[in-house]
Amino acid sequence: MKFRTIFSLLLGGFTLAASAQGGYQDGVDYYNADRFDKAKTILEKTLNDPSTDKAVSYFYLGSLAMRDGDTAAASDNFNKGVQANPAYGYNYVGLGEIALKNGNKSEAERLFKQALEGNKKDASVMAAIARAYFNVNPTAYAKEIDKNIANAMKASKNKEAQIYVLRGDMIKSTDIGQAAGNYEQAMIYDEEAGHINPEAYVKYSNLYNKVNPDFAIGKLVELNEKLPTSALAQSELAEKYYDNNQFTKAAEQYGKYIQNPNHFQGDEQRYSGLLFFGKKYQESLDVANQVLAKDPDNEYMQRMVMLNKAALKDFAGAEQAAAKLFAHSNAKFTATDYTTYGDVLGELGRPQEAIVAYTKAYELNPEKNKEILVNISSMYTDLEDYAKAAEFMQKYVDLGDASLNDYYILSNRYKNLGLSLPEGSPERAEAAQNGIKYVDMAIESAANKGPLYRNKATLMMVRDGQETTPELVAVYEEMLKAYDEDPENKTKNAAAYKTAYNNIANYYLKAGDKEKAREYFTKLLEVDPENEPLREYISKM
Repeated sequence: MKFRTIFSLLLGGFTLAASAQGGYQDGVDYYNADRFDKAKTILEKTLNDPSTDKAVSYFYLGSLAMRDGDTAAASDNFNKGVQANPAYGYNYVGLGEIALKNGNKSEAERLFKQALEGNKKDASVMAAIARAYFNVNPTAYAKEIDKNIANAMKASKNKEAQIYVLRGDMIKSTDIGQAAGNYEQAMIYDEEAGHINPEAYVKYSNLYNKVNPDFAIGKLVELNEKLPTSALAQSELAEKYYDNNQFTKAAEQYGKYIQNPNHFQGDEQRYSGLLFFGKKYQESLDVANQVLAKDPDNEYMQRMVMLNKAALKDFAGAEQAAAKLFAHSNAKFTATDYTTYGDVLGELGRPQEAIVAYTKAYELNPEKNKEILVNISSMYTDLEDYAKAAEFMQKYVDLGDASLNDYYILSNRYKNLGLSLPEGSPERAEAAQNGIKYVDMAIESAANKGPLYRNKATLMMVRDGQETTPELVAVYEEMLKAYDEDPENKTKNAAAYKTAYNNIANYYLKAGDKEKAREYFTKLLEVDPENEPLREYISKM
C-alpha cells in the first residue's frame, strides 16, 4: 500500500470539526504563521462569539481579503474594525495599505498617523505600518520601511518582537541563517515581556525543517510545552512529525490535537489514516465513523472504513463501505482502493467481480501495479479458468523481477491447465512442459528443493501419462535426497515418500530388477508400516 498516495486523499477542506471554543486567537496565530486558510475559517467561525475582540478579528479578516486581492471586502472589514474599537490602530493600518495599493500615498500616511494617535510610541503598530509598506512594494517603499523599523526599534529599545519577525520574513528567501536569528530574537524579547510568540517559533521551525528536522521538531515541542492549548502549536508539531516520517509520534500528536476545539475535520481524517497505517484498525475505524456521523458522504472516511474493515476481516462491512466509496462519480480512486475491493470480493467468493476491480487497479499504472496480475491469475484459478490463470501469471513473470515463488506458482498454473486438458493431447503436453520449465527455474536457487521436485514429478506425469519413466525415477530420487536432509520429512511429507517409493519400486519390478523393487517396497513399508498387504507381498517376493 502506498502510504503517501492514500494520505494525499485523506485531507479534506478546512472545515472546523467542532464549535471553535478555542477562540479567535487561534485564527490570529494561524494568520501570523502564514496558515491563511485555517485562519480564515476560525476567524469567521468565532466572529460573533462573546469573547471575540471584533476589532482584532476584522483586521485579520481584512488582511486575508487583501491577500486574495479583494480590496472592497478588505476595506469593509477594516472599517467594521474601526467601528468596533477606534482605539485599535491596526485597522487604520489596513486602510492605509489599501490607499498605498491604490497609489494614494498621502492618504496612506494620514491613516498610518491616525493609527498611532492613541499611542505615538506603540512599536507594534509601527511594525505593522512597516509591513504594510513591505506588502505593497518592498522596493519602492524601502525608505519608508526602514524608517518605521527604526522608529519601532527606538520606541521599544530594540525589543519589539514584531520587527524581528518582519525582518525575518523580509530575508527568509535569501538568507535563512539571518532570518532564523531574527525569529529567535522575537521569541526571546516576547518572553522577556511575559508572553509567547507562536508565529516566531513556527517560522523558525519551518526554516530548519528540511535541513535539520530534529531541531525543527524540538523547537515545536518547546512551543507546545509553553502553549499547551494552542491549536497552531499542536497542529504544526503533528504535521512536522508526519513530514519527517515519524508516523507513530504523528499519530500520538494528532490524537492530542483533535481534542482542541479549533482542529479541522481534515485533521481527524489524517489521524484516522495514521492509526490505520499503525495497524490500529479499530481505533482508525472509530475515528472514521465519528467523521461520517457528521459528514455521511465523506469519501475519505468511506475509504478508511473499507480499508479498516478489510483489515479486520469484516468483508461484508468492507464491501458495503466500498459501494458507498465508489458511488462518488467524481472521486479520484487509487490502485489501493481497487485492490482492496478486489481482495474483499475474493474473500466473499465473488472472483469474477474481483477480476474487474483488480483490472481497474492494474490499468491505473501497469508498470507500478504489475503485481496485481498475480491477483487476477488467482481469481481465474478460483473460477477454474486455468488457461486465463496461466496467461496472467505468465504475463507477470514476463515483466521481469519474478521470484522463486513466482516461478513455482506459474508451474502450478500450468499443471492445473494441463490436468484440465484431454489426456494425450499436444496441448496438455505443452502446458506440462511449460510448468516443468518454470519449476526447473525455481529449483536452481531454492534452498528447500523437495516440494519443487515433487511438483516436477507431477508435471512429468501430466505430460507423459502414468507410465513411470527413467527420467521420472531420477526426479523422484532427487526429491527423496532433498527431503532426506530433514529426518522429520518422513512424517511431515509421508505422502510424497509413499508416492516416490511406490512408483520407483514398480518401475524396477516392470524392468525385471526384483532386488531393486524389493528395496523400494521395503522403504515404502517403513513409512507405511500399517500396510499389511504390502508386507505380505514383500514376504512372497
